[in-house]
Amino acid sequence: MHRPKNIWHLIAKRPFIALVAVLLFVVQAVFQVTEVIVLESFIDHFSSLSWQKVIIFVVLLSGIHTFFYMKEPMLAYLKDKIRLRVRAYLERVMIEKAARISVEALESADHQALLKRLWNEPEKRYVNGFFSILQILGGLLGMAGIFSFIMGRVPFFLPVILVLLGLMVVSFRFIGKNKVAMYQTRQEIGRRSEYLSGILFERRLAQEKKLFDYTNYIQKLYEEETIQSGKKMIKNIFFTNMILWIYDNITYLFSASAYLLFLIPLYRGEIDIGLYIAIIPALTRLGTFFVAVGSSHLPIYKEYQACYKDMEKFYYLPEQYYIYEERSAQPSFHVIKGESIVFRYPGQEKPVLDGLDFSFYIGKNYALVGENGCGKSTLIKLLMGFYKPESGSITIDGKDIQHMAFAELQHYFSAVFQDFNRYDYTIEENIFISRPGGKNEQDMQQALRQAEFDQWVLSCPDTYKTKLGNLEEGGTDLSGGQWQRLSIARMLYRKADIYIWDEPTAAMDPLAESRLYTAFLKKRSDQCANIFVTHRLGAAVSADEICVMENGRFVEQGSHTELMKKTDGLYRQMFQAQKGMYQ
Repeated sequence: MHRPKNIWHLIAKRPFIALVAVLLFVVQAVFQVTEVIVLESFIDHFSSLSWQKVIIFVVLLSGIHTFFYMKEPMLAYLKDKIRLRVRAYLERVMIEKAARISVEALESADHQALLKRLWNEPEKRYVNGFFSILQILGGLLGMAGIFSFIMGRVPFFLPVILVLLGLMVVSFRFIGKNKVAMYQTRQEIGRRSEYLSGILFERRLAQEKKLFDYTNYIQKLYEEETIQSGKKMIKNIFFTNMILWIYDNITYLFSASAYLLFLIPLYRGEIDIGLYIAIIPALTRLGTFFVAVGSSHLPIYKEYQACYKDMEKFYYLPEQYYIYEERSAQPSFHVIKGESIVFRYPGQEKPVLDGLDFSFYIGKNYALVGENGCGKSTLIKLLMGFYKPESGSITIDGKDIQHMAFAELQHYFSAVFQDFNRYDYTIEENIFISRPGGKNEQDMQQALRQAEFDQWVLSCPDTYKTKLGNLEEGGTDLSGGQWQRLSIARMLYRKADIYIWDEPTAAMDPLAESRLYTAFLKKRSDQCANIFVTHRLGAAVSADEICVMENGRFVEQGSHTELMKKTDGLYRQMFQAQKGMYQ
């Protein structure tokens, strides 16, 4: 992925539309000065003009005002054209980068906030930033023309202009900083409000919402969140509004000073009534331009700069990425070992894994059991290279996985996670997605049989091409257990040496879960290993070795029979407790 380009680089690649926009602002500046000259001449010489010249003056002034009227829709059209191109570029860059971001980076709260900000129509901030600069430059060009015209007639007006401009520049800086801060605050508030409003409309929560009738409760939370958010923003809003009020008054002083100061040379006969009448609207328009710079153009450009900085942060997020390639033979291994593994999540003092040692051999099946938070799923993330240990090492046949390419390491694994995805596509696409390099119907059918889901699929009118979910009309929605069996088939379709089952059967009843594991293990290959993460110990009975985790370590290891012989063992206590629940 190439480093993200700013708006100026994007415009430079295809400059025609941007040049047309620039030309419009140049013409606008020229017409602002032309309008003063034409109007002054028309008023001063009106009594001596022939009707033909009057018509010429009227046509000139009408043409200038027609241009001013048509400029905005023309700019809106050009803005939309540029926005489409910028959107195509940003979408491509962001999708490519999103595919590469590491699991650890994606799970960071700060990075999630960054992604939320960037996914909120960044192309608008890019394009609006570009046009805000054009607005400022075009206005400054017109201002320079008007001022040069005035200075030739009323030079004493220059000091007043310089003082007022200085005050405006100071106001610009405060307004810009506050607008960026408010933009970031609004994004944060928007995420929380979106979450709360999403609870009210999320389809999967419909039954629970009806049962608990929590609509009013969530609505109250939403209102409280809005109030609290308003308190956070009110200081910035008040401060910004005060600056804008001062700024607006400065611009009004700018126009008012013109009215008053130009009366002096008019009274003395140094300027004609035509110039006085023509210059006042022009200066009023410039005053309006200064108001727009402070309240709109500059803050919009600051928001673009903040967006681009976010894009650069996004670009530098850590990556884990590879392109799946079908191999004639999977990489084989004999043993995966972990030695003195220590790992803690960012911001936590207590390590999740604390001096963990383990050995997993090919041809064996392992069950990881233990209470919530003991480190089972964290160990899986370390095994697959999604996280790096704080200390210690994990090796495959003596080779440290940190020295392996990410693609090389991933070819050892296939997995189904407890938070697996539900793809609203056909059944076969749900399975083929785990081996995107090609489609093998025989392997797909075998995976469905192993997951004990083949008979249900064959009972569907469209069998493997049955559409799932609610993305399209006629889609079939599955139960939680059916989605889980489909996700298991997806894992099995991807040929691997190590299959990881990270609590994928929570929606199944204990007997169905135990039956699935037992049936699968009876057909297992000696050329692979299986690692089961489970809370329900009935599913662990058939494993060759059960690893009991507590406080980030394996405190017991052995078969079900061996561990049950330990009268005071943790596994025996856990098993007896769960057994009692089903008696």
